[in-house]
Amino acid sequence: MRHKETIKIIVDVLMGALFLLALAPHLTGVFPHEIIGVVLGVLFLAHTALNIGWYKNLVHGPYSVYRGSWTAINLLLLVCMVGMIISGILISRHLFTFLPFSGGWTARRLHTLFAYWGFVLTALHVGLHGGMIRGALQKHFNRPVRVGLCVLLWAIAVYGIQACFQWHIGSKLWMVFAFSNWDGVSLFSFLADHVSIACLYAAAAYYIGRILACWAQKTK
Repeated sequence: MRHKETIKIIVDVLMGALFLLALAPHLTGVFPHEIIGVVLGVLFLAHTALNIGWYKNLVHGPYSVYRGSWTAINLLLLVCMVGMIISGILISRHLFTFLPFSGGWTARRLHTLFAYWGFVLTALHVGLHGGMIRGALQKHFNRPVRVGLCVLLWAIAVYGIQACFQWHIGSKLWMVFAFSNWDGVSLFSFLADHVSIACLYAAAAYYIGRILACWAQKTK
């Protein structure tokens, strides 16, 4: 069981890192972007297989507002990942050109839509695991270190508000595509901005989740 949990953590960390890289084809290049996408798809399948028990339990037990929200986010994330994989294959310029079908502008728009909704939903998904992350921090770090990490994460999340506007995240989520200015943008600055955006959404999910969980306890 311990080995399985270690594998889960490794898969999840790799997925998160590759997801961020996959959002920057302008910086990585199209061919590396497609390779990243394939590896990300394989890791997603591995993640799904490792967590198959969650899907089996969907039809069991009562649904509170908290569990319903958690389930909705996870299922929407599943839809986004599947949509991102299919649309990515359709618009491939290198790895899947041998297939007898291809996508046009609509497929490209859908690929971007699925990618950014997947990015946001992944951040919310991580935030809903905040209790588990908090427990791990309490186990391995003393209070001053935990406070320092908390302050750092809050600072990163607050910066994420500005980064959301800078990268037009809202427009991309609703297919009102505002083309970002990539001039002078390095891969490091792009990743830093999008990590801060992910922290913002994860923090929001964590605290909203805590409120919903407390409410569920009180209404039992």
